[in-house]
Amino acid sequence: NPLGIGVQLRVVSGTNRGPVREVHGGGGYWSMDGAVTVLALPAGATALWVRWPGGREQTVPIAAGQREVTVRAPE
Repeated sequence: NPLGIGVQLRVVSGTNRGPVREVHGGGGYWSMDGAVTVLALPAGATALWVRWPGGREQTVPIAAGQREVTVRAPE
């Protein structure tokens, strides 16, 4: 699953958690969504929460001023 189909993403800001965004393959006949997901980054965002299709959860820290995050499945 190199595109991360089924991954759930959520921006964490302190104790606040944003809405979940799920990566999916497509919504119609012969359709395919891109592998890049764009999320709003509120002021004070501290981490990106990730739940993989198998249920494993991961939290990736976001540094101040960071604009891009690449997430890879844990081994």
